[in-house]
Amino acid sequence: MEEIRGYIVMVVGAVFSLLAPIQNFMFAMVALFSVNFLFGLLAARVQGEKWSTKKALWFFGHCSIFFVTACALFVIGYLMGETEEAVAVVKVLCYMAIYVFGVNVLRNWKKIAPYGSAWWRLADLAYYLLSVKFIERFDFVKRWQEEREKENFIESKQ
Repeated sequence: MEEIRGYIVMVVGAVFSLLAPIQNFMFAMVALFSVNFLFGLLAARVQGEKWSTKKALWFFGHCSIFFVTACALFVIGYLMGETEEAVAVVKVLCYMAIYVFGVNVLRNWKKIAPYGSAWWRLADLAYYLLSVKFIERFDFVKRWQEEREKENFIESKQ
């Protein structure tokens, strides 16, 4: 039994040493996902929702998919001899996650803060800017969205 535990520790140590170049990115993502989970939980409580195990499990499942994807991309790049490029790919993936989950945190922050308060206004402005809602005010964007909806409606009927 001691040998098996020794082998397991050895394999886990080897995997962690392989992933050392992206260690900081992974810690940052754990922090981001934790903040996202906390803000989502608080927003649900403020709106009177009860605890949903299914919703929490979906969240942790999506986080697992992200981490497995990031680690797999790095390992594949590393095995191809392109360590620096693999780190760059993981970095871009992390920046995309920061954007997506950051917008979600801001949306939940708006739900938590009392409507009209200074914190709500700050969250509303940041959400408006980061979610690129201001682009929807341009006429060409509205026309493009309407045309896309018509195309999708026609395709769904076929």
